[in-house]
Amino acid sequence: MADTPEQAQRRADFLAQTAQIEFAELQRYFAAGRLILVSDDLDLIEVAVQLSQDNAAQFEQWMNTGGVEGVGDERATRWLADNRSLWAVVADPWVLVQQRKSAATPPEASDSE
Repeated sequence: MADTPEQAQRRADFLAQTAQIEFAELQRYFAAGRLILVSDDLDLIEVAVQLSQDNAAQFEQWMNTGGVEGVGDERATRWLADNRSLWAVVADPWVLVQQRKSAATPPEASDSE
């Protein structure tokens, strides 16, 4: 299914705003409960687009299958100790983060969506 012009613009905006950032710089979002971990199996940009469109059904499905989840204390402590760098994008008020198998590989918008 092709994107509407609005979806295409959101996708482009999120892609342009996506960057690698050290977890230490994300601690305030973690402390506020606004950090969401996106599975490496999912397209970070697609998750941001769906969240921005309030697609609750899709988000619930991802939550039920482990595609998205909150960041727990143990993981946050480990990321801080490791000085972990994550891919991140803001889907206000949330910050979506993703650990890529190859940290140098940026997330890309899916051509098939």
